Amino acid sequence: MVLKAARGAGMPLGCAEDLARIAPLLAKDNTLSLIVGLLKVPLDRPVLEEGSLRRGHPVLTAIASLDLAAAGIEARVEDEIDASLAQMMQQVEIPAGPFEVDTAVWDRLNAFAAKMLVPETEASRLAGAGAGLTDND
Repeated sequence: MVLKAARGAGMPLGCAEDLARIAPLLAKDNTLSLIVGLLKVPLDRPVLEEGSLRRGHPVLTAIASLDLAAAGIEARVEDEIDASLAQMMQQVEIPAGPFEVDTAVWDRLNAFAAKMLVPETEASRLAGAGAGLTDND
């Protein structure tokens, strides 16, 4: 659901996958609502200035810091959330669920995920969407 919600919020696929991968860590700590907050933030790219990553979306900044580190370039991450996300994204072991998810958080994730869908119309069915005009399964 986090992957779909992140894509619905306009996040690039790879970034959405990285965010979805750490969702169990947040769910385990009952902080999955953090993701809902992140999906509301504009997807600005971080800028590397004077050795620091600045002014970017927290997920994009965290991923940029990991990519720069992998390339041997040292860059400070000044925001605590960005640094925390980068640290979680480096974890190899991700806990397995099931986890209890607050209904309000689930509904917000579902609302973001729904932005990926198109309205069901006869025109879309004629174009090949869904089961077509006759669904006899």
